[in-house]
Amino acid sequence: MLLICSVGSEMKEILIKAPATTANLGPGFDVFGMALERPSDKVRITLIPKGLEIKVHGPAKEEIPTDPERNTAGVVAKEVLKAFSLGTGLRIEIEKGILPGVGLGSSAASAAAVAFGLNVLFNLEMDRKDLTRMAMKGEVVSAGFEHADNVSAAIYGGFVIVKSYRPLEIIHLEPPQNLHVAVAIPKVPVPPKKTMKARSVLPREVPMRKLVHNVGHAAALAAGFAIGDVDLIGRSMLDVVVEPARASLVPGYREVREKALEAGACGVALSGAGPSMIAVVNALEVDASKVAEAMREGFESAGLSAEAFYTRPGRGVHVLEENP
Repeated sequence: MLLICSVGSEMKEILIKAPATTANLGPGFDVFGMALERPSDKVRITLIPKGLEIKVHGPAKEEIPTDPERNTAGVVAKEVLKAFSLGTGLRIEIEKGILPGVGLGSSAASAAAVAFGLNVLFNLEMDRKDLTRMAMKGEVVSAGFEHADNVSAAIYGGFVIVKSYRPLEIIHLEPPQNLHVAVAIPKVPVPPKKTMKARSVLPREVPMRKLVHNVGHAAALAAGFAIGDVDLIGRSMLDVVVEPARASLVPGYREVREKALEAGACGVALSGAGPSMIAVVNALEVDASKVAEAMREGFESAGLSAEAFYTRPGRGVHVLEENP
C-alpha cells in the first residue's frame, strides 16, 4: 500500500483515547479479544517539522521505551508515514493509564491510537481492517511477532474474533449489556519479553481430545456473544491447552479462580499472557465488585497484593480532541 498524501491538513494535533483489552478469554488463543471501558490510555499526536519524538507520562513511564524503534507507537507511526509518503515529523505523547506487561493490551493501545489518530489527521481513509494491519506491526517490538487479538479489539471495540490472518478477517460483535468484567492485577515483577516467555511454555503438540474441547468451548463462547447469553460465555471460558501451561507462571492462579467462581462469576481466565486475571459476571444476578474483591483476596491468600476492580466492555479508539 503506497499512496501519496498532502500534509496540508487543517488539523495539527489530535488527542486519542484507546482502551485496555483482554485477549483469549480462555479457549480463544490469538483469536478472541475484548475492549474494556477502563483502564485506558490517552495519546496526543502533534505535527512537527521533522523527526519522530516519543514522550511517555504515567506511573510506569520508566518501563516504556521512548526510542521510536522500540516503542509500539513509534513503529506504527513510521509505518504509516512511509506507506502514505507523509513528509512531516511527529511528536507522540502517551499518557499511560494501562500498566505495561500485565496482560491488558498496553502496547496494543499505543499502536491502535497512533494508527487511528494519523488516519483522522490526514484523512487517509483506512478502514478498521487496514488500521488493524498497521497496528499489528507495532506488536512486533512488544511480543516479537504480529498478532491481532488485542489491537483489533482496541480498534473495533466490543468483542472480536480474528477468523484468519492470511487474509486478515475480523468479526465484530457487541457484548451483552449485562456483561461486566472483574479484573485483578497482581503486583509482581514483569520479566522482559514476558509475552515471548509465556509462549515458550506452550505445548508443541495437542492431543485430539483437547483440540475438540477447545473448539467446542470457543464456538460456544462466540455463540454466547452472538445471542447475548452471559452465562454461556462464562461457562465456555475453559481452556485445556494454553492456560494450564501458563498457570504456573501466575502465583495464586488457582486461588483466584476458585474465589471468583465462589463469588458468583460465570467464568474466569487469564487476561492474555497474564498475570492479570478476568472474570465474566452476569450483572443481573451478581455484583461484579464483589467478584473483584474475591479475586484480590485470592491473590492475597497466595502472598501477593493486587489491584482489583470491575469494568464493562468498552468502545474502540476514538477522538477526544482535535486542534487546528
